Amino acid sequence: MTAPMQTTLYSFLGFLFVFLAVGLLSVRKSRKSAEDYLLASRDVGSCFAGLSGAATTASGFAFTGIVGFAYHAGFSASWLILGAVIGSMIAFFFTVRRLRTHSQRQGATSYSEFLTHNLGRGKRVVQVVIGLVTLVALSLYASGQLAAGSKALHVLFDWDYKMGAILGAIMVVLYCFAGGIRASIWTDVAQSVVMLAAVYVLMWVALSKVGGFGGLHDRLYAIDPAMVDWLPRDNPYGKVMFLLGWFFLGVGFIGFPHVMVRFMTVRKPKYAMQALLWYQGYYIVFYFAAVTVALTTRLLVDSAATGGTFDSELALPLLALDLLPPVLVGLVLAGIFASTISTADSLILSCTASLSRDLFTRWRDSYVFLKICTFLVTVFALGLALFGSQSVFSLILLSISIMSAAFAPILIVRVMRWPLDSLTALAMMAGGVGTVMWWRFAGLHIHVNDAFPGFMAALLSYGLMRIVLHFCKRIVRKKS
Repeated sequence: MTAPMQTTLYSFLGFLFVFLAVGLLSVRKSRKSAEDYLLASRDVGSCFAGLSGAATTASGFAFTGIVGFAYHAGFSASWLILGAVIGSMIAFFFTVRRLRTHSQRQGATSYSEFLTHNLGRGKRVVQVVIGLVTLVALSLYASGQLAAGSKALHVLFDWDYKMGAILGAIMVVLYCFAGGIRASIWTDVAQSVVMLAAVYVLMWVALSKVGGFGGLHDRLYAIDPAMVDWLPRDNPYGKVMFLLGWFFLGVGFIGFPHVMVRFMTVRKPKYAMQALLWYQGYYIVFYFAAVTVALTTRLLVDSAATGGTFDSELALPLLALDLLPPVLVGLVLAGIFASTISTADSLILSCTASLSRDLFTRWRDSYVFLKICTFLVTVFALGLALFGSQSVFSLILLSISIMSAAFAPILIVRVMRWPLDSLTALAMMAGGVGTVMWWRFAGLHIHVNDAFPGFMAALLSYGLMRIVLHFCKRIVRKKS
């Protein structure tokens, strides 16, 4: 290994040590109870909750998946972020404070417990279905995060793909065991700072190389005029459907158990809105830089140099290697790896909550059982990362769409206090997830993100079930 590469490695390992130390320090506040492991005893400040949620959302998807997407799509890739910001801002505004208030009144210590509260007959069936959907979607998501970290380490240090995933999994287990979600939140905050520093350093250097924003536009236009179009020219479903697809991707963020649980941890319901401001502020600032860097990779990373085997999801670490001194390359690599871990630990803890609160309720309050679940879920996600698909973008977008369609519409119904029964909840999940899977396997998600049709199908299922149940009750009353 060359001297510059050794410097990069030492810089990278130094940041990882800081993250691990922060997570392990949380053991000093651990109360060794199920509520503390899953909700940090509802004693988290708004700044920490918001930054943790943002770091969790701004995952390895930003450093690998979005970069790969923007590399080919150009300016129109910005709508993935713009739509997500606008959609999530509206959806969060109407839900986070209500979620914090009602979840405490109900004694719900997990996202799924809030969704299934007071459903009456069939509640247990709904719990099991939610638990299974959560495990599938979040395990896919977590494996995508571990795969993203592996890609970055592979391209910089020429390590085997397995090394990054294994290293990330070990770190997640260590500090989750130490402090549960509190450790996750504390490390998320530290990681969010490194992520932001890394992406802005790289943006500044990359823009200086291409001649600023004007140069970025002109040089992309020279490659392909379609690259600088804000909306795609050839979408067969039209521009409105294209925009709605990304808007509902953002709305679907309220269906993310690993993000919404952050708002359940704040000290008081009024702090949930303050946490939302931190969340959206960081999210906007971070993703503006991430998309800008992603667009510069098309100009500054030579795909021909890889002999025709170029993986566009590796463009960002290659860019850092070409443009930055070794210490800053270590910073960027730490930012990439931090983004993957900050999401993976949250996903794994949400899976832990589903296993204990939805599927194996007999041990729901067992602190030891929670740790066993955390370990098993981590091993499962690691296995998917090692032996599954290497496409971070497709893995994460699929899991996002599943959660958006399965949980977000039910959450809206719950926080708005609209009537809901177990049969209707099951119909909503079946309609939403079924539509997402059909849309994706039909290849329609290339033109319109599948979160939109899945979300609308779930709401339509709710309306149809309310009508059917209304008429059924009228028939029963007439017969009696």
